[in-house]
Amino acid sequence: MMNTATNPTVSVIIPAYNAAPWIAETIDSVLNQTFQDFEVIVVDDGSTDGTAEIVKNYKSQVQYLYKNNGGVGSARNTGIRAARGRYIACVDADDLWLPEKLEVQTQLLQTEPSLAWVYSDGLIFENNSNQNLHLFSQSASMISGDVLRPLLLQDFIPCPTPVIRRDIFENVGFFEEDMSLQSVADWDMWLRISAKYPVGFIDKPLVKYRRHSTSMTSTSIIERSLKSRLTVIEGAILREPERLGDLRQQAIANVYMTLGHLLMSRGARVEAREMYLHSIQMNSKQLKSIIYLIATFLPISVNQLKNLRRYLQNLELSV
Repeated sequence: MMNTATNPTVSVIIPAYNAAPWIAETIDSVLNQTFQDFEVIVVDDGSTDGTAEIVKNYKSQVQYLYKNNGGVGSARNTGIRAARGRYIACVDADDLWLPEKLEVQTQLLQTEPSLAWVYSDGLIFENNSNQNLHLFSQSASMISGDVLRPLLLQDFIPCPTPVIRRDIFENVGFFEEDMSLQSVADWDMWLRISAKYPVGFIDKPLVKYRRHSTSMTSTSIIERSLKSRLTVIEGAILREPERLGDLRQQAIANVYMTLGHLLMSRGARVEAREMYLHSIQMNSKQLKSIIYLIATFLPISVNQLKNLRRYLQNLELSV
């Protein structure tokens, strides 16, 4: 049975906002872990649906905290402050954990005391579908150790996967609570932690990340996404100028390229073309952006674009 002692090994934080369609499945995936020395804290971030009633059905198995709506960052911070465990693990209210997640990760942390946090690979699946689409590692290089520099160039740490020693937050601070930065709060946190602590990596999927079909083609959404990502990059460089300063242009070029991919996958070829052009302007030697720019003029399908991205990713890894 789940540990209810004063000091569980892991505190599981689940921020929830209007999560009634998914939260029971998420909680069940946590309670069904093979490792049971943990507590579960659900932080209701001002939900107006049936989230509270669903969570309260779990009675003593789950600690329920309510707060006024302030975003996922503030909800996670509320949970962390209430946590009693040595380690913190956050999972959003629509994502799932596979049964061995905590067992595998806590075992690595306990056998290698030099590690203060650990993450893993994960499966991406479409909302309302049990069909797994692909692994995170198919589109990103996942590594361990000192990951600060590569992490500035690409956020490759899936948000439902890290297990983090709780005292880390005393050293690097809590999650960003600015509402304009909520979509990049994870990346910002990983950069702050990786500047001070090496990370361990489990090369197997331990979570399932739910992908929702949303429109990313509106000008306002793209502008907000661009601004928030650039803010994270500039903040990281400001904190670590000697270690990261030389990566600024490449990191910004990668942001434009990523947004280009999002637009291209939704058929917004003209807007994607503009993003790829900005990427090339920031880093004229970035061959991938040039190839993607050319692709916007061709009758290339979404699947063909994905295959092209995988090919270029594998080519890059082999060099």
